[in-house]
Parts: sequence; C-alpha cells; structure tokens
Amino acid sequence: MKTLGPDEIAPLLDGHVDLRWRTESLQPLRLPVAELGFYDAFNRWVGSCATACRLRLRTASTRLGLRGAQRLLDQSVGGERRGAYDLYVDGVLHARAWAQGGATIDLEKGAFVGDEAFNLTFAGLPVGDKTLELWLPQAATVSIAALDLDDGAQAAPVADGRPRVIFHGSSITHCLEAEGASAGWPAVAAGLAGVDHQNLGWAGSCLLSGQAARIIRDARADAIVLKLGINVHPEGQLKERAFLDSAHAMISIIREKHAATPILVVSPIYSPGREDQGSGGGLPLTRMRQLLVDVVAARLAAGDANIGYLDGLSLFGAADADLLPDDLHPNTEGYRLMGERFHALALSGPKALVRPPAAP
Repeated sequence: MKTLGPDEIAPLLDGHVDLRWRTESLQPLRLPVAELGFYDAFNRWVGSCATACRLRLRTASTRLGLRGAQRLLDQSVGGERRGAYDLYVDGVLHARAWAQGGATIDLEKGAFVGDEAFNLTFAGLPVGDKTLELWLPQAATVSIAALDLDDGAQAAPVADGRPRVIFHGSSITHCLEAEGASAGWPAVAAGLAGVDHQNLGWAGSCLLSGQAARIIRDARADAIVLKLGINVHPEGQLKERAFLDSAHAMISIIREKHAATPILVVSPIYSPGREDQGSGGGLPLTRMRQLLVDVVAARLAAGDANIGYLDGLSLFGAADADLLPDDLHPNTEGYRLMGERFHALALSGPKALVRPPAAP
C-alpha cells in the first residue's frame, strides 16, 4: 500500500476556500482560515463543512482509501442518511459509501459523540489510468490525514478547466439534508450542464453579508448565483430598508473584482407559513421576492447588463411541498428537481450563464 500524507494531498483538493493545517492532517474550509474569528460559532461550523469539496486525481490505483477525523451532523430526515462520500470515476458516479468511525454531533447537548477518527476504502476500481473525484460529505467537517493507493501507484492532480459557477445561499443551497455528497441541487445542475461549481451555501448563515461578498469577490468565478432571503426571515433579522441596502452592498462588493461576471439573484423557494407572514416584524417571503426584483431592476437601470433575477418558486413551488419533510428543507428528491429546473432555466439554452468548453 502506498500512503500519501497531507503535503501530497493538498494539491489534489478542490472546491474549498482555504486549507486549515493541523498537526498531522489538513481540513478544507469554505471560509478563510485567517478570518475564522470574524464569524460566529455556528457560521464557522457550517463554513467548515466540506460541501462540494473533493479530491481530484489521475491514478492507475485500483483502491482508494481515506483516513482522518470526521465530525458529522447525523440528523436523518425521512429515512435518508447523511455523511456519504461519493466517488466518481472518469466523470461517472461509481459508488456512494459511508465512513467507518467518526464522531457525530449532538445538537441538544452541544457535544461530540464517539471517536472522530474514521477510515474509508473503495476497492475494485477499474484497472488503468483514470480520473477519480471523491466528494467529501456536505454534513460533516473532515480533516484528512492520509490517502491510500496501490503499491507503486502515482497520484497526479487534475485541474478542472471547466467554467466555474459559485453558488451562495442558505441551508437550502448547502443541502445538508441530501443523502449523497453530490446530490445537492447546485451539484445536480452543474453536472447536467457540464460545468464546475463551488458551493458556498452556509446553513442558517446566509445573511446578505459583506463577509460572504468578500469571499465571492476574491474567488475565481465565471458566473455567480446568489440565493438570498430565507435566513433573514427568522426574528425579522432585516427589515425592508436594511434588506435592500444589504442586497445592493453585497452585489457592489462582488462587482469590485467581477465587474462583468454574470450574477443571477435567486429569491426564496416555497416555504409553508412564511410566504405571507413575517417573523418579529420582518419581511414575509412574498415581499422579499419583490424587493429582489427591485434590486435587480435598479442594477439594470444603472447599466449592469450582466445581472438577472430568477424566482425561487420556479425551482420549488407549493406543488412540491410534499418534498419538504420538515416544511423547510427539500429532501434528496426535492433537491434533484431543483437542480434539474435550475439547469433548464439558467444553465442551458442561448441565455445560459456559462457554457462548457467545446469538445476536442
């Protein structure tokens, strides 16, 4: 068996914002390590989840093993499991598996249960050179200590040269509830379109913030999707004037380095009990949608020709409510439908945000 350590693994990682180096491992984060102290504890945790972070390598190895530390939010809904690792071979889903070991998070007690050490092995992979892409679980933080291959096998990084779409949003973009690591709607949509993507969905933490805008501003992106609104509904966190100002400020910060990058603003999907009723004197979802229409209209009128609006109800509406087990988050089937619809509406046809490179 050949074992790669953290220094050799780092170039194989993709989809992260930064890497946190620990004593004998490294952890992909979706926040800048140097700025972790700028975020509250919950935002730090969801930004540390490995959503759409993956290992990409070219190898002839017939086995792929992973060892390290995992902390999983294992709150299953509707019988669906969380914490899966999805392995793709030459772009096709080969296997979905769950790690052995690892700690789980007890939200009620605010504690970890079990030993966080985990291991995972995919055996019997196709013979010969191939590109492997291993998606880490979106509902867990993962620190990688070792990657195991066949004796004598090489592992070369595989750059993803496809156009990249950045998605930012709430838990409904983070997709904690999806059973598979690659089953969130941004991954489904990007996969159908043949483009790369980075998921900056932060469960419970999409607050139209300048912090998120700075990360997106400084990132590589060929298109940007901002799915805004639902996380500021509880307790009326943003009233109307603050909501408008925050949305405009977020877009303005992103435009500092993405002056002409296509931006698509997406309003909240259907959410029972929140459509016509605000919380704590705040905005109902119907009003948020109109305000986001107004934000985009104002930007267009000011000369920004590369911004658009998509009604979240076109991705998931009242007719889909049976796919909301908790009346808020879609299940795996709901996320799949959202991904297919987003692909049809925004990533295909003559007005697609981006297009995959032409086949050689």
